[in-house]
Amino acid sequence: MITSAFYHCRGIGRRRLELLEATGIRSWHDVVNAPDQVPPTLRDSLVRECQEMLEALEQDAIETFVRRFDTRDKWRILHHYLDRTTFFDIETTGLNIDDTITVIVCWHRDRFYSFVEHENLDDFLDLLEDVELLASFNGSMFDVPRVLSTFHISELPCPHLDLRWIARQQNLTGGLKRITQRLGITRPPDLTDVDGAQAVQWWWSWRLSGDEKARADLIRYCAADVALLLPLAEHVTGRRHWELEELWRQLPPDSPIPADRSRLL
Repeated sequence: MITSAFYHCRGIGRRRLELLEATGIRSWHDVVNAPDQVPPTLRDSLVRECQEMLEALEQDAIETFVRRFDTRDKWRILHHYLDRTTFFDIETTGLNIDDTITVIVCWHRDRFYSFVEHENLDDFLDLLEDVELLASFNGSMFDVPRVLSTFHISELPCPHLDLRWIARQQNLTGGLKRITQRLGITRPPDLTDVDGAQAVQWWWSWRLSGDEKARADLIRYCAADVALLLPLAEHVTGRRHWELEELWRQLPPDSPIPADRSRLL
């Protein structure tokens, strides 16, 4: 699948891609092994690009694909590396653009991890060092800028894919909950009607009143949004990897990073 990504190549649009496919060119290997099948005006640049992509694939250079692929082909990255992808979501102190992070939840190596402000939020950076590919929904606009600002870093230490734009290529538009509802995927009953405003209230109930249930509910809500990313990723890639009911069973109230961080590194 990933070796059929051509939209990022110079001079390749839908029409030219169809012409290539009609001559039997459907992958980077086809270009490199049969360059005479490529139109002369495209041959040199396309062969060079495909050679570079095959080298990147051999080197497992995920960042190269994330940086260079056209949005129309980024689902192929997720398809190829789905079982090595870490999914994450954040909650903030309010609904304004300058509000700060309160909770981060990740699905990483088949389990949830939660990070809470004033407790272990900085440990999220330790986990990022173990991430091969990070995925979010609308993270390029919301989550990632807040992570960079919160931790005073210029960029993530790992490549990142935003499922919002990958889903849009398949005519799945709107917010995460709207899209997953269209796909017949719903959160557990206790979280069905919860929204971001309620998450903010839970945070302040915990911080101002010490309401431990509010803290647990907030982490569970954030984890549920992370869990929704997994079946969405399956849908846009056409792969099946997780059982949704098992994901719901693993929802925390809380699942902090292990004390033995060495196993994450």
